[in-house]
Amino acid sequence: MPPVISRRRLLAGGATLAVGAAVDAVVLEPNWLDVTEHEVPVPGLPRDLDGFTIAQVTDAHLQRIGRVEEAISRALQAHDVQLLVLTGDIIDSTEALDTLREFCGGDRRQGLAAIATLGNWEHWGKVPAPELRAAYADTSVKLLVNEGTTLADGVQVFATDDSTGGSPRLEGFSSSGGDARLLLTHSPELLDRAPTRNAGLALALGGHTHGGQLRLGASAVPFVPGGSGRFVAGWYDLAGCPAYVSRGTGTSIVPARFTCRPELPIFRLRQG
Repeated sequence: MPPVISRRRLLAGGATLAVGAAVDAVVLEPNWLDVTEHEVPVPGLPRDLDGFTIAQVTDAHLQRIGRVEEAISRALQAHDVQLLVLTGDIIDSTEALDTLREFCGGDRRQGLAAIATLGNWEHWGKVPAPELRAAYADTSVKLLVNEGTTLADGVQVFATDDSTGGSPRLEGFSSSGGDARLLLTHSPELLDRAPTRNAGLALALGGHTHGGQLRLGASAVPFVPGGSGRFVAGWYDLAGCPAYVSRGTGTSIVPARFTCRPELPIFRLRQG
């Protein structure tokens, strides 16, 4: 006959599990960076761009430089990243501008190119665009909003405004220029509306979802904010190119993560 578990022991066990989950969600996971690595085959990629390495920081919601931000800095060095892209919700208010400068200017490897765009919180937090652009420029980060640029090595980047808090435009997005083309946006629902077919894109990147941030298991439907569309986290197929939606590095509304660690995805372009 199996042993009978008393109601008191059952409640005590449940309380222990709840405390453990709370500690994990509030203390452990938000400070435990997951560096994910991805090989991206690109048809027609020039030989000198084979191995070109891109890191994506999104949804940092910076308040201070903590363990995750320090881990990001170390990872950028360790993985010899050549391009850092910051895809929105990096700060929520003007009070965080100095922290932004500290984060972007920290121990960044010399020669690392960096490009940023806007998320919904830069809009909702009423961060003045000139002040944000200046803060990024102080640390040699180029802010792109509905515009593109071509890096010295021939990589072309087009970044939109955010579709949840801003006014994205895709008129300047074309298939001309660049040996490898990237599309950056914050709220990923825009990716399904972008003219990606025949655009010669190597990769499209988005964020916003936090991967659900608080996930109750593989079978549970994760909560994602408006503007996410069908996207939650990881790889998706668009018409004409692969897209990746990062879980982000910070937290929003609730300062916790559960079964959804902060993520720094690193992509290496490969001749396809």
